[in-house]
Amino acid sequence: MKLNKLSKIEFSIFLIIFIFFIFPKELFCENWLKMDIPTEERVWVDTSHWENKEIWIADGYYKEVSEKEWVDTSLTVDQGYWKTEEYRVWITSSVKIPETENRWVSTSHWESRYRYVETWIPVNLVIYVGTDSYGWSVYSFAAKPTNSVTLIYNGNRYRAKKWVIDYRPSYGGRISATKYLCYEKEVQVKEYYDVWISSGYWQSYTTYKSVDTSHWETGTRRVWVDTSYIIPSGYWHYSTKKKWVDTSHYEFRPIWITDGFHTEPFHGEVTVEKTPAYIFTKWHKNQNDEECSMELNVSWKIDNNDLPEGEEEKEIVRIDIYQNINRFNNKGIEKVTVFNGNVPSSAEGSINTVTKFNYSGSEESILHIYLYTRGGESAHIYFNNPINGFRSINLMPEGSSSNANTWLGGNSYGKIKF
Repeated sequence: MKLNKLSKIEFSIFLIIFIFFIFPKELFCENWLKMDIPTEERVWVDTSHWENKEIWIADGYYKEVSEKEWVDTSLTVDQGYWKTEEYRVWITSSVKIPETENRWVSTSHWESRYRYVETWIPVNLVIYVGTDSYGWSVYSFAAKPTNSVTLIYNGNRYRAKKWVIDYRPSYGGRISATKYLCYEKEVQVKEYYDVWISSGYWQSYTTYKSVDTSHWETGTRRVWVDTSYIIPSGYWHYSTKKKWVDTSHYEFRPIWITDGFHTEPFHGEVTVEKTPAYIFTKWHKNQNDEECSMELNVSWKIDNNDLPEGEEEKEIVRIDIYQNINRFNNKGIEKVTVFNGNVPSSAEGSINTVTKFNYSGSEESILHIYLYTRGGESAHIYFNNPINGFRSINLMPEGSSSNANTWLGGNSYGKIKF
């Protein structure tokens, strides 16, 4: 029985899967690892890539539709007559009526008045009793003070300090005199004060009040009485029109993202081990009847031999590994993160990862490995890593003229120095 083209394809798929599971050896040994070669200057590492973006697609088309329309041929007979009619209208009006009212006019006010009050004012007056100023000065050695007193002198009252001489000379006799040192005098002065006088009177005045005189009035007017009428008629008419059908929608499309960064050079060696050599989506089963996956081991060894004196040795502190899957049938780029994080700082070390893939991808699918040092330097290693699926192993019924290892990705071990 002759196999058709589709059967040949299915047989080829089965054969490749069979070989992969039964003989899982390295089948593709050419130099498949690539990298951005560092120089002694700062270099630009291009990380531009395709990303699936949801964009609005304005689309649509015209289609012919048949519509049923009513064509109105009705006739209107215009007729009527004039008639006189009465109407009522509201007249808004008012009048002002005078009224006499009384109001209190206040004349209350403050008045200034005065009165005489007695008060003491300072004075400097000396009054001698029983002697004069000379006689007092002769016997002043015998003068003694007493209490302050109030006295009347020439009809005025004074406050004074009283001194007394009561002296008996040795030759006999008695000297007696009094002196008043007046320091205040009682006088009468005017004292002014204000008094509130309550007063006023009633005053008559004229005010006006508004009285509403609004009212209804009756008038006449001529109006047209319309007695027109319509004679209905018409028919249905079918017509063909173009109608716009809007099919605008959101659609995921691959968009080129321009990206990258500058990095300082450093030197070393990177080894990549991939198991198995041929990567399938997780929807396939391996020889242990488990979902297919990719085990990736990345080892590095930094060359610190030619560092300038005093410069700190370079060590890897962070790694970023991801796969850009170039999906079939123009479905764009699917980014899958393999590892992205910090690692123990070391000049020589390795990392092992296991990743499963949901979608298949062509030989343009690329796996990127970025190594970062503590000082900000980086190295970028990458390789083509197709993801195989039942519908992606062979794109054409007649097969492919290229090496199968190219579009199946049969690589398992590689080493690159830089």
